[in-house]
Amino acid sequence: MRRPLVLVGFSYLLTLAAAVFLGTEISFVLFWCCLALFGVTVAVRKTRTALVFPAAFLTAAIAFGSFSWYFHTAVQPPRSLDGKDAKVEGTVCELPYSQYGRWYYVVNLDSVAASGAPQKFKIRLSSQSELDTGPYSRIRCKVHFFRPQGGEGYSAESYYESRGIRMFAYLYDHDQIAVFPPASKPPYFYALLLRRSMLNSVDSMLPQKEAGLIRGMLLGDKAALPSETTADFRTAGVSHLLAVSGLHMATIAQLLFLIFGLFRIPKKRSGPIAAAGIFCFMAVTGFVPSVVRSGIMCLLCLAAPLVSRRADPLNSLGTAVLILCLPNPYAAADVGLLLSFFATLGLILFTNPIESWLDSHLDRFRPLHSLMKGIDGILATSASAIFATLPVMILSFGNISLIAPISNLLMLVPASLLISVSAAGAVIGLFAPQSFLLMPFALLSGLLSKYLLFCAHEMAKIPFASISASYGYLFLWLAGSIVLFALAVALHGGKKLAVTSGCLSAVILLTGILSYGYLNRGVMRIAVLDVGTGLSVAVTENGQAVVFGCGGYRSSEITSYLSGRNTQNLDCLHLLTQGRQEAANSSALTGRFSTGTLYAPSESRYDGFVQRAASCSRAVVWQGTSEEKSWQNLKMIREDCGENSAVWLQTCNLSFLLLPDGADLSMLPQEWLSPDFLITDLPPAKCRLLRPACTILSMDEQDLCKPPPSGNHILWTGGSGNIVLKLKGDRRLSVGRES
Repeated sequence: MRRPLVLVGFSYLLTLAAAVFLGTEISFVLFWCCLALFGVTVAVRKTRTALVFPAAFLTAAIAFGSFSWYFHTAVQPPRSLDGKDAKVEGTVCELPYSQYGRWYYVVNLDSVAASGAPQKFKIRLSSQSELDTGPYSRIRCKVHFFRPQGGEGYSAESYYESRGIRMFAYLYDHDQIAVFPPASKPPYFYALLLRRSMLNSVDSMLPQKEAGLIRGMLLGDKAALPSETTADFRTAGVSHLLAVSGLHMATIAQLLFLIFGLFRIPKKRSGPIAAAGIFCFMAVTGFVPSVVRSGIMCLLCLAAPLVSRRADPLNSLGTAVLILCLPNPYAAADVGLLLSFFATLGLILFTNPIESWLDSHLDRFRPLHSLMKGIDGILATSASAIFATLPVMILSFGNISLIAPISNLLMLVPASLLISVSAAGAVIGLFAPQSFLLMPFALLSGLLSKYLLFCAHEMAKIPFASISASYGYLFLWLAGSIVLFALAVALHGGKKLAVTSGCLSAVILLTGILSYGYLNRGVMRIAVLDVGTGLSVAVTENGQAVVFGCGGYRSSEITSYLSGRNTQNLDCLHLLTQGRQEAANSSALTGRFSTGTLYAPSESRYDGFVQRAASCSRAVVWQGTSEEKSWQNLKMIREDCGENSAVWLQTCNLSFLLLPDGADLSMLPQEWLSPDFLITDLPPAKCRLLRPACTILSMDEQDLCKPPPSGNHILWTGGSGNIVLKLKGDRRLSVGRES
């Protein structure tokens, strides 16, 4: 059997990815199924001599078994603390970061003062104010435990498990916290100090927006990266530039060898030095799975000549994912690792054939040979990565970027240059901050950052830059296409059968699009968007869209949802509060989508803002009560309730009350107190005057757990995804969740 590490590594990773998605109970059943199939393939002579099937089934059985064992021994015990308070003591093992007005700390607990509780596990601790801690500081405090929101699948819970974080907690009492200096300083302590110094060096080198982009691209720190920028990169199909992985590792390795060449260091000496530099880069970026995967591959490639071997990319890839997943089966739940794995696999398998085909068809004008060769290489690289990562993109992000090949053509080379220049500048800034040596690196880094930000924003604004992949027919198309191409390979059909499979795949996709459009004709969707604690509701029907509120701190959720619905224009945008965050979010929204009418409360900061809303056809300032019928079947009534405004929607014989926090409930009309659906970011305790049939809370997970929601027919966002109500005809209603 050739390349056994490829078979074992790939099978182990994909089996664990399926196990995380299916859960422990199904995984335990599949463990016995795979074990039985292993026995059958060993018993049959033909499959036994081939070795492929026994090895694959044995690997799958080990993966399912290790996942079930790991869950019951390491993951499940800390979850018994969900909803409990306890005094804890532990060590801060990562740099703190601030996001959405809170501070977050990763703490490795040593003791938990609770009966029967596990003593040693890792948590993410949140605080409303910054704590006086540093790397490896000891901390003693009282906390409230809660689980990351989500289920067993690819969720926040699985994501944090991939990083070894078992539970979330928030400080119960700031007066009872005690911080002590580090008891020991392991090597990772100095890596964290270097990371902090490099982050400070980048911040001192550039303005906030450009520095935030470089922090994300170079060191994987996205805390300072605006959500709008992340949404732009994702829509443009270049979100991989923000995830430190193979591209970044290869760029750093090339930069190191360039420096070695300048100083004329022999190759035999440069290899070990480069390996040490790559390992340091892995440590500085926090040993995230995607970085470790690419780092292991680089180290294997550097080690191969030392033992007189030629590096095999596929074997290196299989070995890397196997090393990652053996100690922590949940590493397969890290979407960054899956994207990095499939992108690398696509580059290895498809880049050369696609580039050869492009060269034979496009490279016919000799004076432009070098230019076309470079363009063909970038297009081949982009197409290979996009094709290979398509299943992960559909299953994880719910959208597909159609503009990705062009975006990568425009941004891939400048991004690689930016990583090299900013890395050199950050290192120089450590030793000579604010010196003349830093100026050329700061200037070039700033220009490249502005270019990438501009490109991503403009590409994301192109109509149909991305399409939603959350439709059910896309999953059927994906599964059908995989089966068709797998049959084509198994039957050794060659090019002819591959073309036939491609045509059938296109027919399946077209059939799905037409049938979905027909079945969803006339369906109104009312989506409560997962924007954190705040209110934002999008109503769409037959290509029309209305948005009520731009609250919360995840404004990218609004643009992502509307872009995923292929929305190009907003009929109207209704502002509900007078908060600064809603003003900023509405400005970003009107900058992205052409807005027909913007409605804002009177006597507020919006009076001046709406007059300057150049992208809006009309700006309306109201006071008191305002009523209109925007669509034929949608009636909207706005009511001033103190500082903020409430909205009453009526459609399909159903009523919806949109009630933002800060609204005075005593000013609501009497008939508004009993809606069919109450959509609010008010805590349930403050809604006792209301008698809704169903309540939907638009809240962040931190606010949901104080106290936890209870009662009949209460739904919430809480970081678990948008809640979407679909209405068709007279009171035909379905309620679901979309991540």
